[in-house]
Amino acid sequence: MLTPIFSKLEKLLPAKWRWVLSHEGFKRYLANTGWMFAGQMFSLLVAFFVGAWIARYLGPENYGVLSYAVAFVGIFGFIATLGVDAILSRELIRFPEKRETLLGTGFRLKLIGGAIAFLLSIAGALIFETSPLIRLLIALFSLAFILQSANIISLYFQAEVKSKNNVKALIVATIISSLLKIGVILLNKGVIWLMVVYVLDSLWQGIGFWLAYKRHGLHTKDWRFDKKLAREILKDSWPLMLASGAGFIYLKIDQVMIGAFLSTRAVGLYAAAVKLVEVWYFIPVILCTSLYPAIINAKKISLELYHRRLKNFYVLMGLIPLIIALPLALLARPLILFLFGVNYLGSIGVLQIYIWSSLGLFLGWAVNQYLTSENLVKTIFWLNFLAMVINVALNFYLIPRYGIIGAAWATLISYLAVPAAVWLGGEKWRRVG
Repeated sequence: MLTPIFSKLEKLLPAKWRWVLSHEGFKRYLANTGWMFAGQMFSLLVAFFVGAWIARYLGPENYGVLSYAVAFVGIFGFIATLGVDAILSRELIRFPEKRETLLGTGFRLKLIGGAIAFLLSIAGALIFETSPLIRLLIALFSLAFILQSANIISLYFQAEVKSKNNVKALIVATIISSLLKIGVILLNKGVIWLMVVYVLDSLWQGIGFWLAYKRHGLHTKDWRFDKKLAREILKDSWPLMLASGAGFIYLKIDQVMIGAFLSTRAVGLYAAAVKLVEVWYFIPVILCTSLYPAIINAKKISLELYHRRLKNFYVLMGLIPLIIALPLALLARPLILFLFGVNYLGSIGVLQIYIWSSLGLFLGWAVNQYLTSENLVKTIFWLNFLAMVINVALNFYLIPRYGIIGAAWATLISYLAVPAAVWLGGEKWRRVG
């Protein structure tokens, strides 16, 4: 399908650059990235506009209740993943012949982690929450931790540079979920039924991944659990799990703390602005999962090629968020009014500040990918822990004084902490790992 496109592009390029487009490896990675980008764009745009409709339908108060429950559960997400995804992706690239053992062991680990996260999330709700509605919403959304275990199949397709399969599963799941959410809105079923649909998102994706895996002549019944391998994975992944924990906390804690210090209405206003920023977060995920195998493989050829690709990768991850942030900051008011309505005017100032945090998030993703490939997983933990501490401390100080604007500044500063620490620390930070 992409062959005619490559042919046209070759004619436009100077002769000395045409070899790039004729290189099979380049075509493979570009096609993989293109599929991921197109699929994620479709799914996120559909989900975004349906989400904006949900925000209008619920209003800031009820939308704040829904967002608060999702943020509260998100704090426990690192336990569900156990930090194994990055390790499994790396091992599937290095040792594709161990596919059944790696996937079988990873699935069992994520199933156990999901069950533990589910129980801890419910326990946290019973201890810290008094609202029966919020407790119920938290309990419902926590079920997603268990359902997400099947997503381990997506790691295999990423490692094989066959993300077309992941994209198809994602698109189908998005369509099903969006239709169900629209149905809930039109039937006026309220926030509880919306949360049920949110939970089922993971189920549709898991079924899609399983069907794609089966179409490739592969079977989950061939998966094998290896206790020794599980111990080795956990030995490497626990720092990543802790780093992920710190990351989940500084991603979600702002909305939880807004709910604690201010109100669920304030959470709704803040969450609406955040939604306009988070819609772009698929880009660093796509670039990292699709392009980083090529960077890792470059190290097998030469260190010079490896470092050149790393440098280009960092430049790319710095430029893209700047291109996104400037127009969104300038158009914040009309965007908020068009998507969410006059009830969300309080979201405008938050968006104008929060959007710039995407620069830190993009660069942070790039740094984490590099550290994982270098097996400097402890360094990832300490960098994310630093960002988490900064975020929590700033939220404690700024939210009571400046409200949701203060929370936006806290997020911006803490997101920039990881790339700033690496840049200022030079080579010293490597020794932490």
